[in-house]
Amino acid sequence: MNVVFPIFCVVAAGAAGYFLEPTLRPTLTGRTKVELVVRELPDEGETPAEPTPAPKPTPKPEPAPTPKPEPTPEPTPEPAPTPEPAPTPEPAPTPTPTPEPAPTPEPAPTPTPEPTPVAAATLSADDIVKVMQESIREKQVKEFTYEQVLGWKAGEEEEVDGVKYQTGQAAYKAETIFGIKTIQAKALIKEGKVSKWIWPNSGMEIK
Repeated sequence: MNVVFPIFCVVAAGAAGYFLEPTLRPTLTGRTKVELVVRELPDEGETPAEPTPAPKPTPKPEPAPTPKPEPTPEPTPEPAPTPEPAPTPEPAPTPTPTPEPAPTPEPAPTPTPEPTPVAAATLSADDIVKVMQESIREKQVKEFTYEQVLGWKAGEEEEVDGVKYQTGQAAYKAETIFGIKTIQAKALIKEGKVSKWIWPNSGMEIK
């Protein structure tokens, strides 16, 4: 029993190889089976037919190209650390200015006492002189100044242009074309003050 089975396997393998060998030969050898074409010879007088070309062997398919490996991305460099700003120095303290000493206030000027007003009634000779002096100090006229006056004198009451005035005269020194002369000026006094100054001879007002 043990010998029969191996013999049967060998016989079966030989039979299979015999029958299957023509079919498997192209696959095993890589060659295409060549078919024999039997053609009839033409009769005399007939043009022989062109032989049928043998089919070209099928080209082997080219292998697909192997894809190139993708390049490895370079590592991204880490950003440089931002430097810390330098500390700002504190500003130097501003020196406090020394306050200037307060100016010493000037003494207030002593007010000049106003002259005692003279009554509007008839003035005495001394009052007439005071009124004339006050008029010249206040520069009622520009013809002469108080320093030029040489003397003062009270006069008589006169009527000028229909108005009654008390009068007085002042003699002052002035430089003329004839040299230094003493000139008289008359004051017309009304209600305790000089209304105007006139030239004694012509009666014209002195400006």
